Amino acid sequence: MSEKKRKRTTEGGDSPSKKVASGESASEQSVKFSIVRGSGGWAPAVAVAPGLDLPTNVPLQAYTKPRTNTVSDSTSTGRSALSESELLLHCSAHPKLDYTAREESSGGADDLLRHYIGVYDPATGDIQIVPARKVTVRGTLRSTVVPEKRDDSSEDEKAPPSRFAARTLLGQAFGTKKSQKAIRAITENAIAPQNSSGKSVLDPLASAIIDSMSQTSGPAATREELQAEIDGAKPRPKPNMEAETPAEVYKIEDLVGASSLQALKVRDWQSAVEANKDVQTSSKYVSRRLVKVVSSKNIMRLKALRYVLLLLDWYSCLKPGMKGMKKLPQREDITKAVGGEITGSMLESLRKRFAPDGNMNKWTIDNFMTHVCALTLTIDLYEVDISDVRDDLRLETKQ
Repeated sequence: MSEKKRKRTTEGGDSPSKKVASGESASEQSVKFSIVRGSGGWAPAVAVAPGLDLPTNVPLQAYTKPRTNTVSDSTSTGRSALSESELLLHCSAHPKLDYTAREESSGGADDLLRHYIGVYDPATGDIQIVPARKVTVRGTLRSTVVPEKRDDSSEDEKAPPSRFAARTLLGQAFGTKKSQKAIRAITENAIAPQNSSGKSVLDPLASAIIDSMSQTSGPAATREELQAEIDGAKPRPKPNMEAETPAEVYKIEDLVGASSLQALKVRDWQSAVEANKDVQTSSKYVSRRLVKVVSSKNIMRLKALRYVLLLLDWYSCLKPGMKGMKKLPQREDITKAVGGEITGSMLESLRKRFAPDGNMNKWTIDNFMTHVCALTLTIDLYEVDISDVRDDLRLETKQ
């Protein structure tokens, strides 16, 4: 028969299995709750400082301003002052940081959350529930301003370069072409330093450039001057804008030139036509109009016709170049192709007018052809068939 085991007794004697109620029971005290409705616009604040170890002895200066997004609260009249004003706390007592606490709004459901603080008075046993504001404390590094040195310091004791200046030096030394171009643009567009009187201080090079600009710059050109400049850049002879008749628009003296007009000889053509001799030329246009122009007894028109033949022969001896250009050959080759009637001064005049660098590009070729067309207008009395000229210049129909 097994014996029933008993628990081991402690040395201090048997401990009671149940707690004995004390003779003196704790006095029961009732707690009374009350809600503070009106606080005059001031209320305690619940502050959170994410990422900051905010000291407890930071003195904060309180500011209020009207709230831009006023939230109406019809359930509590004591909340109206908090809903209509916004609290801002600021402290600049720290040597390097500025603390700012403000009511932040995320635009979500948390904006509808209300905060309250309970104040308990142990003497009376009352708890007052007070509406509170929730503020978020942020810390920002205060920007330091280096005071200007009024005394003359030596050049050896220079302040260390700023971070921007150091990055600029590194970009100039090791940066890409794009970054170096951006640095140069910033340097060129930088605001010039100013002296105590407020005027810009320029280096000698900048002052010289500005002085030269003020000397060369003048008043803005008028509309008529701009139009005249545009017309002058076109590949065509310069017309007489004050002409009243078509004959005054292009004069033979202006198209040929006084010296070339005087050097042109037409006596042989006159004698051959008067003797009913056949005059052979290299131009279809000149051959078809020679007899008619000689019969008109107009020496100026006859010399213009002779000059057109000279231009066509001179153009035909040009050599083709690159990209549609034409190259001027040697003077001996030109003289041989044109004939012995041409003089050195006339060749030099043609070169200066139509091929100043020994080549004729698209613009100079068009200028040459418009001169030829203007001469044909004066020869045919402003009723001209350009098919003969097109054949002499070896142009296509679309040209």
